[in-house]
Amino acid sequence: MITRTMLTALLCLSAPCLAFSETHGQWNRDAAQGYDRYWTVNSLGSYFTIWCPMNRNMRGALIGINVKGSLPPPGSLVRVQLDRDLIKFTTGPDGYILNDCPACPDNFTYFWHRLRSAGKLVVQFEDKRLAGFSLNGAREATPQPVCAVRKD
Repeated sequence: MITRTMLTALLCLSAPCLAFSETHGQWNRDAAQGYDRYWTVNSLGSYFTIWCPMNRNMRGALIGINVKGSLPPPGSLVRVQLDRDLIKFTTGPDGYILNDCPACPDNFTYFWHRLRSAGKLVVQFEDKRLAGFSLNGAREATPQPVCAVRKD
């Protein structure tokens, strides 16, 4: 018997589950699985994705970074360099950067605003995997208030 979740997943794989999709330079914005998604892919196939819940509860925001085919190890340190600023995140049990600790929303807000104004984005995992991403279009793809609805 197929559960509702499995059925939804199968439908998403067979047909686009996106309400909208936009591209700004190297950055993309769309909606998927109850989140507004902001993402980019570098020339080596690594992904940098920010997931903002559609209910605008910033504590539910996630960052997913895939370098060389996989997410960072669970519970590991991820260094995100935006120009000369270094922002450190710790991954959750699934390798995603969660935003649910007491100081996390402030760190995420700082990261968001630096992402919109920086010229360079480099990510390094604790296991030394490293990836650089273009910020061309990041400012246009992401809204001014953190995880807010864009007024297009």
